[in-house]
Amino acid sequence: MKLYFSSGACSLASHIALIESGQSFEATKVDLSQHKTENGEDFYAISPRGYVPAIVTDDFGLLTENAAVLPYLAQATGTLPDGEAHFRLHEWIGFIGTEIHNAYGPLFGGAEGDAKDKAKDTVAKKYQLAETLMDGRKWLVTDGPTVADNYLFVTLLWANKFGIDVPQSLVDYRERNLGRDAVKKAMADEGLG
Repeated sequence: MKLYFSSGACSLASHIALIESGQSFEATKVDLSQHKTENGEDFYAISPRGYVPAIVTDDFGLLTENAAVLPYLAQATGTLPDGEAHFRLHEWIGFIGTEIHNAYGPLFGGAEGDAKDKAKDTVAKKYQLAETLMDGRKWLVTDGPTVADNYLFVTLLWANKFGIDVPQSLVDYRERNLGRDAVKKAMADEGLG
């Protein structure tokens, strides 16, 4: 399997999952500002969408979008939960992608002044809702971390970067994730803190 990633982007969630699985994979860094891989390849020629995560699977080639990539990785690595937890995992990935990740758009786009303040407030409210939805649980779906936890964790790194206030329970959650071996390795591999 091959992972295309950009340091600190949402592809970090996939990177963590692959490391945690213990399976061998190749990771290729992508400069999203130039849409070039670290080897100088045109990333649009690899993935017409032009963003990460993108994985090349043995099953059916290129797969993109967190909503597809993360459950695929969980299934491929034997960590996709069954029953209700299976659907809760999809529910969380959908919420994180459409509500939290999407709310960061203005901030990643360089919003300033009132637009930046408004975006930060919007993201903070999404985290307040996430805390409510977690209902005191340590992890999103099961008794341990899943690919959905990887994704929420990555967005919480962005919250720290942009100075967004998050509930204390999510600060603790971020710290819990930072203690995971696969998280430490993936972050080191991507040159993050």
